[in-house]
Formats: sequence, C-alpha cells, structure tokens
Amino acid sequence: MCGRYTLAKPIKTIESHFGPIHISFKYCPSYNIAPSLVSPVVINESDQRTLTGMKWGLVPPWAKDEKMKLINARSETAHEKPSFKGSLKNQRCLIPADGFLEWAGKEKQPHYIQLKEQALFAFAGLWSTWKDSEGIGLDTYTILTTGANEKLNPIHARMPVILPPEQYNAWLAPDSSLEVVRALLTPYPSEEFDFHPVSKEVNSPKNNSPEILHAL
Repeated sequence: MCGRYTLAKPIKTIESHFGPIHISFKYCPSYNIAPSLVSPVVINESDQRTLTGMKWGLVPPWAKDEKMKLINARSETAHEKPSFKGSLKNQRCLIPADGFLEWAGKEKQPHYIQLKEQALFAFAGLWSTWKDSEGIGLDTYTILTTGANEKLNPIHARMPVILPPEQYNAWLAPDSSLEVVRALLTPYPSEEFDFHPVSKEVNSPKNNSPEILHAL
C-alpha cells in the first residue's frame, strides 16, 4: 500500500515536468502528505492537462456519506470493483510525488523511498466526485498499487504504481481503452530506487519538515 508520500519540488519543476499544464491550485511543498489532505493531482480537462487540488481518499459517487475514504486501489482488481471501475474507465489522474514511505517489519520502521536521481515522478491515480445532499461536490483521489519489485519487497509486499513520463498521455487520454490502461499498471524497475530508514516522527502528519526524512 501507500499511506504517505512527499512533494517538495518547486512549482516550476512540477510545471516543467507535466507541461504544458494549466495550474488551478495554490501549491505548498509537503514532506508528509497524509490521507484526507488536499493535494495536487494532474487531470485531463477539455484535452488540457490541469493541476488541481483533491482530497486523498476516494469517496465513490454512490457512497451515503464521505466517511468512506479509499486511499489505495489494487491495480489487479480495480476494473472489477464498484468503487473504482468507473474511475478507471473515465477519471484517471497523475499524482505528482518525489518520494513515498513504507513501514517494514514488526517494529513498523518507516523507510523513505525515492528514485535514485531524487527526481519528480507520478503515481497512477483514480479520481471521483462525491456530492452531498445539497449537491455540493467533493473531488477525491486514490493511488493505484501493484506487487512490489524485488528491491522493495523486503520492506512491503505492495508498492504504488509509478508511470514513466512517456506513458502520461496514454494514462490521461479519455479515449484510451481499458486494455491499454491496465497494461500500464506494472511495478517500476528495482534498479531505479534508493531508500533509507527514517524517524518515526513521520507517523504523525503534524510533523512536516525535511528533517523527518533524514537517514537514521
């Protein structure tokens, strides 16, 4: 699973990586993004990439209330699940990140995981709009997961799906078939990652500074 991640790159870096892109979100760097927080996502809006803010924890449109928050979706079965299959077909998004956290062993030791170049990347995500009794919409998202690659498997059996930039268009395109998008949901190569243990201070989302990610 993926329960925490980071996005601390400058907005100009994000704009360059995903551009050309329209930005409709007031961005603030974060070293400890937790479920229920509003964070940046990239969607296809009228054939243009848009960076907007959504709450992490997908609430299906049919949910009775917004208490149902699904932070991860298994990529292998998302096309079958009522909570996700509509979004997999019509509402896919990219979730900008520059690292994520997983907890290992009985002691639940947190590890910070990055690409070797500490580069910006994107999780494959799904989004949805839930409406309350007054018709007010709430946009939410979830991160797709897959089986961990060989390097990360000792930390956790699952990992978020990371898409390389050359697959962004296919993932966001509204006319991509289900077969095409499902074929993109694979583990990112082992050799691309570095990781290190970090302080358990990351367990609290109140702690949000670069220091909590320093190697022990």
